[in-house]
Amino acid sequence: MAKQITSMDPSIGTTDDGNKQKPKIYAKDSMDRYGDDLCEVVLTYLSLEDRLRCECVSTQFRRTAFKSVVDIEITDWLIKQIQVSKQTIRQTMTAIAIKCPNVETIDCREIDFRREQHIPEVLAIFRDNCHHLRNIYCYLTPRWGQLLAEFGPLVTRIGNIISFRDYAAVTVCHRLSQLRVNSLREVFANNFDIGLVKPVLKLELDMHYNRTIDNDRLSAFVAHNQCLQSLAVRVCWVNGAEELTEMCGQVSRLAQLRRLTLGLLFGIPDSSVVNQCLRTIGVNCKQLHHLSLWLRFSSKAIDSSLPISLDSLRFCSQLKRLDLDLNEAIDDRLLDPLRHCERLTHLELDLPTMTANVLKDLHINCPRLKCLRIRNLNNIIDTECLNRIACLPALKTLVIVSNHNIHLLDKDFSDFLLLFSANCCLSLHRYCNVNNKADK
Repeated sequence: MAKQITSMDPSIGTTDDGNKQKPKIYAKDSMDRYGDDLCEVVLTYLSLEDRLRCECVSTQFRRTAFKSVVDIEITDWLIKQIQVSKQTIRQTMTAIAIKCPNVETIDCREIDFRREQHIPEVLAIFRDNCHHLRNIYCYLTPRWGQLLAEFGPLVTRIGNIISFRDYAAVTVCHRLSQLRVNSLREVFANNFDIGLVKPVLKLELDMHYNRTIDNDRLSAFVAHNQCLQSLAVRVCWVNGAEELTEMCGQVSRLAQLRRLTLGLLFGIPDSSVVNQCLRTIGVNCKQLHHLSLWLRFSSKAIDSSLPISLDSLRFCSQLKRLDLDLNEAIDDRLLDPLRHCERLTHLELDLPTMTANVLKDLHINCPRLKCLRIRNLNNIIDTECLNRIACLPALKTLVIVSNHNIHLLDKDFSDFLLLFSANCCLSLHRYCNVNNKADK
């Protein structure tokens, strides 16, 4: 006979007359001995498909498997799987919606245009069965012109605008918080009349096909979005210093900006303009905590022997995260300005031409660094480089990504771990001593 253990069911408490209820007795091999709260936490790590399978494990799993599901992603793969099965879209989606009544967000940005005709039916099913539905993420395609009249107030993120011209219909998206466009022309209905311009919190400009920066429209957008917290401008062709300076001047007007991504392809010979722009942004955007720089110079625009300087980072003293992707000449003192960023905890480097000397004083300049990611190093990872990294006193996460073989022995990594552990212990010991002195 299996040994019995006692466990209080989470639903059992004290009765109204003050008498404590008798605890239930569960078998040792019963999943019911774990509380519903713990089971819910375990199930949050599973996908929707895995939860459907776990529903058959026990009555407790059936009770808790879908209780914590608040986000649903309707993908092209899911629609395709339903189509090859014997059930219809309505039957399957209705069953899912009934099982997941607490859904708050539906993401349908991964549905291909060949199957987007199912979107109205799917959204209607979840709206009728999930009374907590608050957010819909989507792309804007011609089909959405009619859908916005019905679901527009729920649309909070627009992933991209594809051949969409019914700007008047978008005015119902009064809760829009994130927007991604390929050109600022897409956020204006006629000339400079405000169309999609809303008080959004995050804007992504992926201008792959635009050769110039539309600073006039950017100025109008900034004027109506002073609450913008995240801005990404990628792959702009910068023809002149004045064009880039004006753009960064508009960006510097965003006092609430917390995250900035700049991906710029330069056709100008003077790389010092980057420092001037970063200084303007750093001085005015005091809330900036996350900065990502992707900088490329055309081969005809700059001498490959001229290193890029980031001295203006000293004006970004509030930075906590920094991502650098520079494919040009790298000076060994490139990261020295980080000594002014005392709060920096996350650093990602994609510097193919750098040497181990770039990391030489990183432990002095960034004593709070917790996470370091290094990409595309072209075999510069050697024992010297590992020794530099091992000196970081607060480091907890190290990620090295390389498309080339790293010629290091197991002993090299073992020595690195030993040195890293010794430095961490020493840092902790000193920290404790300081606290002890303060207590005395």
